[in-house]
Amino acid sequence: MDTITTSTGAKAPVYSREQLEQYFDRIHLPQDRRKYDVSSASPEEALDYLGYVQKYHLSAVPFENLSLHYSQHHKITLHPAELFKKIVLTPGRGGYCMEANRLFSTVLRSLGYQLYTAGARVNDGGSFTGWSHMTSLVTIGDKKYKVDVGFGPNGSTHPLVLNHEKLVSTHIAPASMRLVWKNIEANTDPSQRLWVYQHRINDDCDFQDMYCFTELEFLPNDYNLMNFFTSTSPTTWFTQKIVCAKMILNKDEELSGQVILGDGFKRRVGGKTVEERKFKNEEERLECLKVVFGIRFSESERDGIKGMVSELNAAQSGI
Repeated sequence: MDTITTSTGAKAPVYSREQLEQYFDRIHLPQDRRKYDVSSASPEEALDYLGYVQKYHLSAVPFENLSLHYSQHHKITLHPAELFKKIVLTPGRGGYCMEANRLFSTVLRSLGYQLYTAGARVNDGGSFTGWSHMTSLVTIGDKKYKVDVGFGPNGSTHPLVLNHEKLVSTHIAPASMRLVWKNIEANTDPSQRLWVYQHRINDDCDFQDMYCFTELEFLPNDYNLMNFFTSTSPTTWFTQKIVCAKMILNKDEELSGQVILGDGFKRRVGGKTVEERKFKNEEERLECLKVVFGIRFSESERDGIKGMVSELNAAQSGI
Protein backbone atom coordinates (compact mmCIF):
# COMPACT_ATOMS: atom_id res chain seq x y z
CA MET A 1 0.00 0.00 0.00
CA ASP A 2 0.97 3.61 -0.55
CA THR A 3 0.21 6.75 1.43
CA ILE A 4 -0.55 10.32 0.47
CA THR A 5 0.07 13.51 2.41
CA THR A 6 -3.09 15.56 2.91
CA SER A 7 -3.25 19.36 2.93
CA THR A 8 -2.91 19.27 6.73
CA GLY A 9 0.28 17.20 6.55
CA ALA A 10 -1.38 14.00 7.73
CA LYS A 11 -0.53 10.66 6.10
CA ALA A 12 -3.45 8.70 4.66
CA PRO A 13 -3.38 5.22 3.07
CA VAL A 14 -4.25 4.72 -0.58
CA TYR A 15 -4.47 1.70 -2.85
CA SER A 16 -2.32 1.30 -5.96
CA ARG A 17 -3.61 1.28 -9.55
CA GLU A 18 -3.28 -2.53 -9.55
CA GLN A 19 -5.28 -2.78 -6.33
CA LEU A 20 -8.00 -0.52 -7.76
CA GLU A 21 -8.19 -2.85 -10.77
CA GLN A 22 -8.65 -5.78 -8.39
CA TYR A 23 -11.31 -3.88 -6.47
CA PHE A 24 -13.23 -3.03 -9.65
CA ASP A 25 -13.05 -6.69 -10.65
CA ARG A 26 -14.38 -7.65 -7.21
CA ILE A 27 -17.45 -5.41 -7.52
CA HIS A 28 -17.95 -6.31 -11.22
CA LEU A 29 -17.69 -2.70 -12.38
CA PRO A 30 -17.99 -2.57 -16.20
CA GLN A 31 -14.66 -1.99 -17.92
CA ASP A 32 -15.95 0.97 -19.92
CA ARG A 33 -17.03 2.81 -16.75
CA ARG A 34 -13.78 2.49 -14.83
CA LYS A 35 -12.00 5.70 -13.84
CA TYR A 36 -8.90 5.97 -11.71
CA ASP A 37 -8.63 9.70 -10.99
CA VAL A 38 -11.57 12.07 -10.49
CA SER A 39 -9.52 15.00 -9.20
CA SER A 40 -10.02 16.95 -12.46
CA ALA A 41 -13.64 15.88 -13.02
CA SER A 42 -16.50 18.36 -12.70
CA PRO A 43 -18.56 18.17 -9.48
CA GLU A 44 -21.43 16.64 -11.44
CA GLU A 45 -19.18 13.96 -12.96
CA ALA A 46 -17.48 13.20 -9.65
CA LEU A 47 -20.83 12.82 -7.85
CA ASP A 48 -22.23 10.61 -10.60
CA TYR A 49 -19.21 8.32 -10.50
CA LEU A 50 -19.27 8.15 -6.70
CA GLY A 51 -22.88 6.98 -6.75
CA TYR A 52 -22.12 4.51 -9.54
CA VAL A 53 -19.25 2.86 -7.66
CA GLN A 54 -21.24 2.83 -4.40
CA LYS A 55 -24.12 1.04 -6.14
CA TYR A 56 -21.88 -1.70 -7.50
CA HIS A 57 -20.13 -2.08 -4.15
CA LEU A 58 -23.43 -2.56 -2.31
CA SER A 59 -24.50 -5.26 -4.74
CA ALA A 60 -21.24 -7.20 -4.54
CA VAL A 61 -19.77 -6.76 -1.06
CA PRO A 62 -21.98 -8.00 1.79
CA PHE A 63 -22.49 -6.38 5.16
CA GLU A 64 -21.40 -9.29 7.37
CA ASN A 65 -19.82 -10.24 10.68
CA LEU A 66 -18.88 -13.81 9.81
CA SER A 67 -15.30 -13.61 11.11
CA LEU A 68 -16.65 -13.17 14.64
CA HIS A 69 -18.27 -16.62 14.35
CA TYR A 70 -16.65 -18.73 11.62
CA SER A 71 -12.99 -18.41 12.63
CA GLN A 72 -10.58 -19.59 15.28
CA HIS A 73 -9.61 -16.05 16.30
CA HIS A 74 -13.03 -14.28 16.39
CA LYS A 75 -11.35 -10.93 15.76
CA ILE A 76 -11.73 -7.97 13.39
CA THR A 77 -8.86 -5.85 12.10
CA LEU A 78 -9.29 -2.44 10.49
CA HIS A 79 -5.90 -2.25 8.80
CA PRO A 80 -6.52 -1.24 5.14
CA ALA A 81 -4.11 -3.85 3.77
CA GLU A 82 -5.77 -6.64 5.75
CA LEU A 83 -9.22 -5.39 4.74
CA PHE A 84 -8.14 -5.51 1.11
CA LYS A 85 -7.05 -9.14 1.46
CA LYS A 86 -10.27 -10.10 3.20
CA ILE A 87 -12.86 -8.18 1.17
CA VAL A 88 -11.26 -7.86 -2.27
CA LEU A 89 -9.10 -10.96 -2.57
CA THR A 90 -11.31 -13.47 -0.73
CA PRO A 91 -14.32 -14.58 -2.81
CA GLY A 92 -17.66 -13.37 -1.51
CA ARG A 93 -16.45 -11.77 1.70
CA GLY A 94 -17.40 -8.39 3.10
CA GLY A 95 -17.36 -6.89 6.56
CA TYR A 96 -19.30 -4.90 9.10
CA CYS A 97 -19.50 -1.11 9.13
CA MET A 98 -15.97 -0.17 10.14
CA GLU A 99 -14.46 -2.74 7.80
CA ALA A 100 -16.61 -1.91 4.76
CA ASN A 101 -16.41 1.85 5.14
CA ARG A 102 -12.68 1.85 5.94
CA LEU A 103 -12.02 -0.07 2.73
CA PHE A 104 -14.42 2.07 0.69
CA SER A 105 -13.06 5.35 2.03
CA THR A 106 -9.54 4.19 1.12
CA VAL A 107 -10.75 3.35 -2.40
CA LEU A 108 -12.37 6.79 -2.75
CA ARG A 109 -9.26 8.58 -1.53
CA SER A 110 -7.21 6.53 -4.01
CA LEU A 111 -9.53 7.78 -6.78
CA GLY A 112 -8.89 11.40 -5.84
CA TYR A 113 -11.94 12.18 -3.70
CA GLN A 114 -11.63 14.57 -0.75
CA LEU A 115 -13.11 12.90 2.31
CA TYR A 116 -12.84 11.90 5.93
CA THR A 117 -14.77 9.50 8.12
CA ALA A 118 -17.01 10.22 11.09
CA GLY A 119 -18.42 8.15 13.92
CA ALA A 120 -22.12 7.47 14.38
CA ARG A 121 -24.51 6.24 17.06
CA VAL A 122 -26.94 3.55 15.91
CA ASN A 123 -30.59 3.53 16.95
CA ASP A 124 -31.11 0.08 18.46
CA GLY A 125 -34.89 0.39 18.38
CA GLY A 126 -35.34 2.30 21.60
CA SER A 127 -32.36 4.61 21.99
CA PHE A 128 -29.05 5.51 20.41
CA THR A 129 -26.01 3.42 21.27
CA GLY A 130 -22.55 4.77 21.93
CA TRP A 131 -20.25 5.41 18.97
CA SER A 132 -20.35 2.12 17.08
CA HIS A 133 -20.66 2.97 13.39
CA MET A 134 -18.50 4.64 10.74
CA THR A 135 -19.65 6.73 7.79
CA SER A 136 -17.75 8.72 5.17
CA LEU A 137 -18.16 12.44 4.45
CA VAL A 138 -17.11 13.34 0.92
CA THR A 139 -16.69 16.93 -0.26
CA ILE A 140 -17.51 17.53 -3.93
CA GLY A 141 -17.44 21.13 -5.12
CA ASP A 142 -18.93 23.21 -2.32
CA LYS A 143 -21.13 20.41 -0.92
CA LYS A 144 -20.59 17.60 1.55
CA TYR A 145 -22.17 14.17 1.13
CA LYS A 146 -22.72 11.25 3.49
CA VAL A 147 -21.62 7.99 1.87
CA ASP A 148 -22.11 4.63 3.59
CA VAL A 149 -21.61 1.06 2.38
CA GLY A 150 -21.67 -0.58 5.82
CA PHE A 151 -25.16 -0.42 7.30
CA GLY A 152 -26.92 -3.37 5.73
CA PRO A 153 -30.36 -3.52 4.07
CA ASN A 154 -31.60 -0.14 5.34
CA GLY A 155 -28.36 1.71 4.64
CA SER A 156 -28.22 4.58 2.18
CA THR A 157 -28.07 3.50 -1.46
CA HIS A 158 -26.43 6.62 -2.90
CA PRO A 159 -24.64 9.75 -1.60
CA LEU A 160 -26.85 12.05 0.51
CA VAL A 161 -26.04 15.74 0.59
CA LEU A 162 -25.81 17.37 4.03
CA ASN A 163 -28.70 19.80 3.72
CA HIS A 164 -31.11 21.17 6.35
CA GLU A 165 -34.13 20.98 4.05
CA LYS A 166 -34.97 17.31 4.83
CA LEU A 167 -34.59 16.26 1.20
CA VAL A 168 -36.23 12.88 0.59
CA SER A 169 -34.49 10.42 -1.74
CA THR A 170 -35.59 7.09 -3.13
CA HIS A 171 -34.01 4.10 -1.41
CA ILE A 172 -35.11 0.82 -2.99
CA ALA A 173 -38.65 1.66 -4.04
CA PRO A 174 -41.07 1.95 -2.34
CA ALA A 175 -38.64 2.80 0.50
CA SER A 176 -37.10 6.24 0.90
CA MET A 177 -34.44 7.95 3.02
CA ARG A 178 -33.31 11.38 4.16
CA LEU A 179 -31.00 13.32 6.47
CA VAL A 180 -32.40 15.48 9.26
CA TRP A 181 -30.48 18.03 11.37
CA LYS A 182 -31.93 17.77 14.86
CA ASN A 183 -31.54 17.24 18.58
CA ILE A 184 -31.91 13.66 19.83
CA GLU A 185 -33.98 12.71 22.86
CA ALA A 186 -31.03 11.66 25.04
CA ASN A 187 -29.34 15.08 24.78
CA THR A 188 -29.64 17.14 27.96
CA ASP A 189 -28.46 20.26 26.15
CA PRO A 190 -31.31 21.46 23.87
CA SER A 191 -28.84 23.35 21.65
CA GLN A 192 -27.12 20.14 20.52
CA ARG A 193 -27.73 19.06 16.92
CA LEU A 194 -26.67 16.01 14.93
CA TRP A 195 -27.27 14.67 11.46
CA VAL A 196 -29.75 11.81 11.65
CA TYR A 197 -30.07 9.32 8.83
CA GLN A 198 -33.70 8.19 8.51
CA HIS A 199 -35.38 5.44 6.50
CA ARG A 200 -39.01 4.45 5.84
CA ILE A 201 -40.27 1.32 4.10
CA ASN A 202 -42.95 3.13 2.06
CA ASP A 203 -44.80 6.45 1.84
CA ASP A 204 -47.50 5.29 4.26
CA CYS A 205 -45.00 4.75 7.09
CA ASP A 206 -43.16 7.23 9.28
CA PHE A 207 -39.46 7.82 8.91
CA GLN A 208 -37.41 5.92 11.49
CA ASP A 209 -34.08 7.10 12.93
CA MET A 210 -31.33 4.71 11.81
CA TYR A 211 -28.25 6.46 13.18
CA CYS A 212 -26.94 9.90 14.03
CA PHE A 213 -23.52 11.42 13.35
CA THR A 214 -21.56 14.64 13.64
CA GLU A 215 -19.18 16.28 11.18
CA LEU A 216 -16.25 15.73 13.55
CA GLU A 217 -13.49 13.73 11.91
CA PHE A 218 -12.79 10.46 13.71
CA LEU A 219 -9.23 9.13 13.65
CA PRO A 220 -7.97 5.53 13.30
CA ASN A 221 -7.46 5.17 17.04
CA ASP A 222 -11.08 6.19 17.66
CA TYR A 223 -12.19 3.29 15.49
CA ASN A 224 -9.75 0.92 17.15
CA LEU A 225 -11.52 1.57 20.45
CA MET A 226 -14.96 1.31 18.86
CA ASN A 227 -14.05 -1.87 17.00
CA PHE A 228 -12.67 -3.55 20.10
CA PHE A 229 -15.92 -3.12 22.02
CA THR A 230 -18.19 -3.90 19.07
CA SER A 231 -16.35 -7.09 18.17
CA THR A 232 -15.66 -8.46 21.68
CA SER A 233 -18.38 -7.42 24.10
CA PRO A 234 -20.93 -10.18 24.83
CA THR A 235 -23.61 -7.48 25.00
CA THR A 236 -23.30 -6.38 21.37
CA TRP A 237 -25.56 -7.78 18.67
CA PHE A 238 -22.57 -8.63 16.46
CA THR A 239 -21.13 -11.19 18.88
CA GLN A 240 -24.48 -12.91 19.39
CA LYS A 241 -26.02 -13.08 15.92
CA ILE A 242 -24.84 -13.70 12.37
CA VAL A 243 -25.67 -11.38 9.51
CA CYS A 244 -24.70 -11.46 5.84
CA ALA A 245 -26.64 -9.16 3.51
CA LYS A 246 -26.13 -7.42 0.21
CA MET A 247 -28.27 -5.59 -2.32
CA ILE A 248 -29.52 -6.83 -5.68
CA LEU A 249 -28.53 -5.00 -8.86
CA ASN A 250 -30.95 -5.58 -11.73
CA LYS A 251 -30.23 -5.62 -15.48
CA ASP A 252 -30.96 -1.89 -15.66
CA GLU A 253 -28.16 -1.23 -13.14
CA GLU A 254 -30.63 -0.24 -10.45
CA LEU A 255 -30.71 -1.57 -6.89
CA SER A 256 -33.94 -3.52 -6.68
CA GLY A 257 -33.82 -5.62 -3.50
CA GLN A 258 -31.77 -7.40 -0.86
CA VAL A 259 -30.64 -10.89 0.11
CA ILE A 260 -30.34 -11.31 3.88
CA LEU A 261 -28.92 -14.23 5.86
CA GLY A 262 -29.08 -14.80 9.60
CA ASP A 263 -30.77 -17.76 11.29
CA GLY A 264 -32.61 -18.05 7.99
CA PHE A 265 -32.58 -16.56 4.52
CA LYS A 266 -34.73 -13.88 2.94
CA ARG A 267 -34.84 -12.37 -0.54
CA ARG A 268 -36.67 -9.08 -0.95
CA VAL A 269 -37.47 -7.37 -4.26
CA GLY A 270 -39.28 -4.07 -4.59
CA GLY A 271 -40.11 -4.00 -0.89
CA LYS A 272 -41.71 -7.46 -0.91
CA THR A 273 -40.37 -10.76 0.42
CA VAL A 274 -40.24 -13.20 -2.51
CA GLU A 275 -38.33 -15.99 -0.77
CA GLU A 276 -37.93 -16.89 2.89
CA ARG A 277 -36.82 -19.95 4.83
CA LYS A 278 -35.48 -20.90 8.25
CA PHE A 279 -32.26 -22.88 8.62
CA LYS A 280 -32.45 -26.14 10.55
CA ASN A 281 -28.73 -26.47 11.20
CA GLU A 282 -25.29 -25.09 10.39
CA GLU A 283 -25.01 -27.21 7.25
CA GLU A 284 -27.98 -25.43 5.69
CA ARG A 285 -26.64 -21.99 6.57
CA LEU A 286 -23.17 -22.79 5.24
CA GLU A 287 -24.68 -24.10 2.01
CA CYS A 288 -26.65 -20.87 1.57
CA LEU A 289 -23.50 -18.82 2.18
CA LYS A 290 -21.78 -20.81 -0.56
CA VAL A 291 -24.60 -20.74 -3.12
CA VAL A 292 -25.95 -17.20 -2.64
CA PHE A 293 -22.87 -15.29 -1.50
CA GLY A 294 -20.04 -17.41 -2.87
CA ILE A 295 -18.49 -17.74 0.60
CA ARG A 296 -16.72 -20.97 1.52
CA PHE A 297 -15.12 -21.67 4.88
CA SER A 298 -12.37 -24.10 5.75
CA GLU A 299 -12.97 -26.87 8.26
CA SER A 300 -11.18 -24.95 11.02
CA GLU A 301 -13.24 -21.83 10.27
CA ARG A 302 -16.47 -23.83 10.37
CA ASP A 303 -15.40 -25.35 13.69
CA GLY A 304 -14.96 -21.86 15.13
CA ILE A 305 -18.69 -21.46 15.75
CA LYS A 306 -19.04 -24.63 17.81
CA GLY A 307 -20.36 -23.90 21.30
CA MET A 308 -21.14 -20.25 20.52
CA VAL A 309 -24.58 -18.77 21.10
CA SER A 310 -24.84 -18.15 17.36
CA GLU A 311 -24.43 -21.82 16.42
CA LEU A 312 -27.42 -23.50 14.82
CA ASN A 313 -28.33 -27.09 15.63
CA ALA A 314 -31.44 -29.27 15.66
CA ALA A 315 -32.17 -28.63 19.32
CA GLN A 316 -32.06 -24.83 18.87
CA SER A 317 -34.37 -25.10 15.86
CA GLY A 318 -36.95 -27.01 17.90
CA ILE A 319 -36.64 -30.18 15.82
